[in-house]
Amino acid sequence: MRVLLDANILLDCLILETTGLPRPGKAASERLLELCDVGVHTGLVAWHTLPILAYYYGRQHSTEETGPMIDGLLAVLEVPAVGHRDATGWRASGVADFEDALQVVSAVVGATAIIVTRNLEDFTGAAVPAMTPEDFLAAFP
Repeated sequence: MRVLLDANILLDCLILETTGLPRPGKAASERLLELCDVGVHTGLVAWHTLPILAYYYGRQHSTEETGPMIDGLLAVLEVPAVGHRDATGWRASGVADFEDALQVVSAVVGATAIIVTRNLEDFTGAAVPAMTPEDFLAAFP
C-alpha cells in the first residue's frame, strides 16, 4: 500500500530521546519505516518535510551524519512531484493548517491511500484519510 509518512512519524524514528525514557510510538513508527524499506508498503515523504527532518536530526548529530541520513531516507521513501499548481490548491485539501494541507496535497499527488501521522485531529476532513502508525500496522501488517 502507498502511504505518506507525516514528519512526526519520521521524527519518531530519527530523534534520540534525551529523557532516558522510550519515545512513545517509536516502535510502531520504526516498524512502518522498516516495512517500507523491505517493500511491503511504499512509503512517501513530502518534499517540504525533508528540511524539517534534517534540521532536527542535525541538532543531535553532526553535519557529516545528517547528509547520509537524508540519503538513506531517500533510498527508502519516494518524494511526490508536487508543483506550483498543486501547492496553490492547498485550500482544497480539506484541512486549514498550511503545512498539513501540503502533506495532503503530497499524498494526493503521490496517489497514497493513507497518511500516517500522530496528529489525527490535524487531518480531520482531509482529502486522504489518516491513521496512527499503530492503527495502520494493526490493519495492514
